[in-house]
Amino acid sequence: MRHTRAGRLVTAGLTVLFLAATSCAPLPATGPRLATGDDPRSNGGTGTDDSGPPERPEWLAPESEPEWVNCGDRGISGIPDTVTARCGLAGQSPSIRLSSTATPDDAAPLVVVAGPETPASELAPRLVSSGTELVDSRPLVVVDHRGRTDAAGACLTFAARRTLDGLADAGADPGSPELRGELADASQSCTDELQGRELDYGAVGAAQDLEVLRQHWDVPGLAILGIGAGAQTALAYSSTHPDRLSVLALDSPAPDDGDQEGTARAALAGSDAALRLWASSCTRPECGPGDADQKVEAVSAALDRAQEPLADIPAALLSDVVRSALGDLSGASAPEPSGGDIILGDLIAAGPGETPESVRGRAETLSRSSLPYVAGCSDLSQRVPVSRVDELEAEWADTPPFGEILAAQLSACSTWPVPAPMPLQVPPTVPILLLAGIADPVAGAAYLEPTAGRLTAAGATEVRTVSWGAPGSAVMLHSGCAREAVTTFLDDPAAAEKSTACPS
Repeated sequence: MRHTRAGRLVTAGLTVLFLAATSCAPLPATGPRLATGDDPRSNGGTGTDDSGPPERPEWLAPESEPEWVNCGDRGISGIPDTVTARCGLAGQSPSIRLSSTATPDDAAPLVVVAGPETPASELAPRLVSSGTELVDSRPLVVVDHRGRTDAAGACLTFAARRTLDGLADAGADPGSPELRGELADASQSCTDELQGRELDYGAVGAAQDLEVLRQHWDVPGLAILGIGAGAQTALAYSSTHPDRLSVLALDSPAPDDGDQEGTARAALAGSDAALRLWASSCTRPECGPGDADQKVEAVSAALDRAQEPLADIPAALLSDVVRSALGDLSGASAPEPSGGDIILGDLIAAGPGETPESVRGRAETLSRSSLPYVAGCSDLSQRVPVSRVDELEAEWADTPPFGEILAAQLSACSTWPVPAPMPLQVPPTVPILLLAGIADPVAGAAYLEPTAGRLTAAGATEVRTVSWGAPGSAVMLHSGCAREAVTTFLDDPAAAEKSTACPS
């Protein structure tokens, strides 16, 4: 038997970064309402008549601009001297406009969509500090996920965070009345704040802000780059406004079909593969001591210890820390280690009972915002029944170190409102570029071809691919080859290579 949850030094237990992709399943507790006409998914849907596919709109420079102001104290650091950052709003979403001294004045902007797990203020500097190829060609407008700065970003109470953080603790029973009640209280802490607007913060709601931006610009269509979970918003825009999409690029897209069990299985396979590939390939001193098997065993042991009472960082949150680090790996050819390399190496080097500052810092970062919980739950239309959670815990216990923990997290959104499904629609005239590594802790392992097939099945006829020979996510933040491929594609989609392989 497992033990009950106890106090923590790190009590902010959101399971933030990957909850959107690997948790939120229903228990028959207070009965989540089924979304009806007030679901923003029912408000889009242009291009559903029988007149044939919409003609691809031109990608043009804006006729007018929103009000862009100095970003002030919003914490945007790490911008190169040659790049200027200005802040504004796209609908309800904070946005950052980036341009460099080389950016043409008449260039059409690229909309870069951040996911709920990555604030625009963090993504923007990384886009230009990793290389200025893209911003030298055109302005970049980095659009945050809706809810970052309103109630959706701060609605989870202290007790709610502890409940979500304790889902993988020894002794936690997903079917127990006690846990069901605590989960109901956790969701209510946000539903009380959001007052019937819960589903506004899913991908379709966030896509509405992109349309507001297009209308403000007064342009025929948008060119969109979705990164990670931001790709869900980009695809939601494609489905709800297919006649307003000019060009689409997707970097490490998270699963978007609302199937919770399928999403969790992809996350399990991707996390396991990414950890083992990283352990065998990263020989930097920062990656910690030992051979590949010893590195994996050290991470597994740390997660096992985190399931016990009085653990400094509980298992659900520590798993999210590890998996977020696995999404931020530098690759073998990079001159410097990434933040993910350092976090994993520090965890491996630490002794029992020690919590490295890098690990603690990432845990605190993941626990700051409620938005990944709110947005992630609002995108799951096919939930795992409570009886299935126990079955998956038993089945995935044979896939350490993540299997049992990911299964336990499936009950996190059990009392959240259930959205209506959103069929994916991709206009056949729109060129698409898809980028992926060989193992992603959210999207899965070897997912490039299946994802390209899903896009084709949804209507796409031009899917070009960029594969990165390394584990991790957000390929263009780590690979100069990938950034060059994106830049070439945007300059002339028809002339871009159909398939590009970038070295690790």
